[in-house]
Amino acid sequence: MRKIKDLIYDYNDIFVALLIIAAAAAIIFWRVTDIMAYPEYLAGKEQSQTGEVDFSDVDLTPVDIEPFNENPDEITVDGSGEDQTAQQTPADETQTPEEPAQTAQVDADGNYTVEIPKGSSAQGIARILKDQGIISDVDAFMDVVEQMGATMQMKYGTYKIPQGSTAEEIINKLI
Repeated sequence: MRKIKDLIYDYNDIFVALLIIAAAAAIIFWRVTDIMAYPEYLAGKEQSQTGEVDFSDVDLTPVDIEPFNENPDEITVDGSGEDQTAQQTPADETQTPEEPAQTAQVDADGNYTVEIPKGSSAQGIARILKDQGIISDVDAFMDVVEQMGATMQMKYGTYKIPQGSTAEEIINKLI
């Protein structure tokens, strides 16, 4: 009996180690499919958190003009995406540069109704306001936007802007 007891004491550590290894192997073998699927799970989780980005409603109009171009109206972009300087032609008498391409709707109270699309940048909003005749100078409006720190605060939507509003008043409506 004493020899058996000595044998157990001598090999007890090895026996416990083998039991632990056997238990770990059984658990790993039992969960191997879940373990192998974990990277795909993480990738799917990350994609669902970030989501697919839809750029269809974002204003991607380029705003930087090369400094050597003195007159931005002379720049055209052909189908290849390369800038080319247009040949100067006499201006059409029926169209003056001061006239906006579109005019904002004015209601009975004398308010402009303007719609700002989702994803519009501050520069894009300024161009919309200029095109609709609400402001006269995009650069001056952008200077006020930057002074007020509202570059990233203006929101999309439909707004009523009183005629004769200052740039500050317009920006306060849009934020």
